[in-house]
Amino acid sequence: MSLNSIIASGVSGLSTSQEALRITSNNISNVNTPGYVRKVTNLESVVLGGEGAGVKVGSIERVTDEFLLRELRNMTAEANRFGAMASIYDRIQSQLGDPASNSTLSGKIDNVFNAFAALTADSSSSVLRREVLTQIENLGSDLRRLAAQTQTYRSELDSEISADVTSLNEALRQIFDINAQIIDFRNNGQETYALEDQRDAALNRLSEVVDIRVIPRSNGGVSITTGNGLALLDDFQYELQYDPANGVSSTTDFSQITVHRLDPVSGVADANGRVLDTKLQSGSLRGLLDMRNVELPAFAAQIGAFASSTAEALNAVHNANMAVPPPSVMSGRNTTLTTTEPHGFTGEATFYSFDADNEIVASVTVDFDSGAISTMADVIAAVDGALGAGTLALSGGVLTMTATGGAAGIGIQQDAADPALRAGKGFSHFFGLNDLVETGIPSSFATGFAATDSHNMTGVVNLDLVGPNGNSLRTVSVDFGAIGGTFGDAVTAINTGLSPYGSVSLDASGALVVTPAVGYEGYSLITDTDTSDRNGTSIGFSALFGVGQPYPADAALSFAVRDYVAANPQSRLALGKVDPTGSPALTLADSRGAVAFQNLALTKLDLPAVGGLNAATGTLQDFAGAILAEAGTDAARADSLRSDRTALRDEIDFRYQAIASVNMDEELSDLIIYQNAYNAAARLITTASEMYDTLLNL
Repeated sequence: MSLNSIIASGVSGLSTSQEALRITSNNISNVNTPGYVRKVTNLESVVLGGEGAGVKVGSIERVTDEFLLRELRNMTAEANRFGAMASIYDRIQSQLGDPASNSTLSGKIDNVFNAFAALTADSSSSVLRREVLTQIENLGSDLRRLAAQTQTYRSELDSEISADVTSLNEALRQIFDINAQIIDFRNNGQETYALEDQRDAALNRLSEVVDIRVIPRSNGGVSITTGNGLALLDDFQYELQYDPANGVSSTTDFSQITVHRLDPVSGVADANGRVLDTKLQSGSLRGLLDMRNVELPAFAAQIGAFASSTAEALNAVHNANMAVPPPSVMSGRNTTLTTTEPHGFTGEATFYSFDADNEIVASVTVDFDSGAISTMADVIAAVDGALGAGTLALSGGVLTMTATGGAAGIGIQQDAADPALRAGKGFSHFFGLNDLVETGIPSSFATGFAATDSHNMTGVVNLDLVGPNGNSLRTVSVDFGAIGGTFGDAVTAINTGLSPYGSVSLDASGALVVTPAVGYEGYSLITDTDTSDRNGTSIGFSALFGVGQPYPADAALSFAVRDYVAANPQSRLALGKVDPTGSPALTLADSRGAVAFQNLALTKLDLPAVGGLNAATGTLQDFAGAILAEAGTDAARADSLRSDRTALRDEIDFRYQAIASVNMDEELSDLIIYQNAYNAAARLITTASEMYDTLLNL
């Protein structure tokens, strides 16, 4: 080897060791920098003419494990999804109250029945009557609070979704810019590892919000898609667009998040965006969407259904009894019925008028199974014929009963052996003549109509079969003027439009039952627009059958004791029954109604399938308990999944950091090695220089 070769080798050793020291010192200085990935210097021998000619830096590499990094991002998205859900479930739990106290729904309904139990001892007590109404109102206040708070949570989630979309756009914009820099630097032979660290940090932030797949490209850039393939970044930049709701209620139709490609010159977003909601599998955004679109509406529906069931049970008893003194006027709800339609009742009921001393003035028992009485006009004629003209009136779908001919009060009593029933409700109950509580929207959609009954509808209803992410699968338009005249014809028209994704039918009580096809169980039928009107009553198809988001959720928003009862509990709380042979026929001390209310605590009811709860037979306390249990189970499941995914994420992160993070001991060891190598290379040059001097001095 010539002296020149020795000097060249020494110089290469100096420059190589210097570069290695630079990389090592950079590692050491970034030992505590979040997201920093350690770098290693790969050395190569220099070979000239088949002989060694020193050393050079072959490459500088980021020490990473792409498999672990991919799994870390996947598990981060999973942990954040369930973390977002668990946070809301915790808030729901706090709103439901402590199960060990009387602050829960179960406790509140228990208080109602306990108040009725106390009232059975002295049904004439104004204090005990007022306590009953107070406990019902306390229950109503709790239901209204839960219903309103649920929509508040949905509004807050909508704001968080909007914020997540903004952060996603910022991260995508940053990654697109870094991609461009990396490609440019590589083309010019410059280092890119610091930029790659920045890009990985942005990708990690992205994976907290949505599940992503990162696809390396040959030019050094990366493409990004969601877990199931929706492009978020490639050669083009993309932008997410979302229009947050302006106020949230059960009927709010949230817009979907869409992904738009940006024009590379103008920067204008493509108008034809692709929906992101249905493409997300995990990430905090998936959790927020699930809670806003699925879980909270399900909870609201449970609370609303409980309010409806409670109202139905209380009103059934109240309508089966009479106030003392009996009222002079009772007015019901809008049933859409007219006088010319079939009454639809079976069994018997007796209609009474009373004087000021609660004595019977007149009465008539109507046998609804009699062939002589088939329409509502026949019922009205029979009652008016005995109690006086104008006693019963049916206008705009609302039945009114008024004391006439000098009578002071009126009332209706079911036959004990063969009670008058339509859709399982007594006569007074079906029309809502003597309701104790009201819910704003109907508490029951058991209409009593059969498929053969005339729909008597005008106008058009547009229905949508929508999925949990708000995606419309099928739209059905029913023009009542263009179909046959029965409810069966309307059902057929809807089923034709829904097929093969689902169907509807009328059950024995006249309620509309929606049955999604297999594979579409999470879909629901909602109302887009409805201009239909039955018999000019301003009640359309959706309101008649409870189709759409407000039903049954909004029943809890206005659950309250009816004003006329709340204002006069002594005279309007119906607790008595008629004793036809007694004098007087009605007495304030009659506690049979109070006993019937008390017995509701143990009465098994048909509880609806709603919000994830299966249909069941049970008491109102059972229903409240099921809601509490379901909320607790959902919260525990989300918390368990959050803990599980977080533990897995932390374990993967630990293993990844063991590879990618800076080990101070290792770096200090390398520092000594490269320092010694630098000194040795310098010694080579010094030795070669001395040899030159020796030669020159010969």
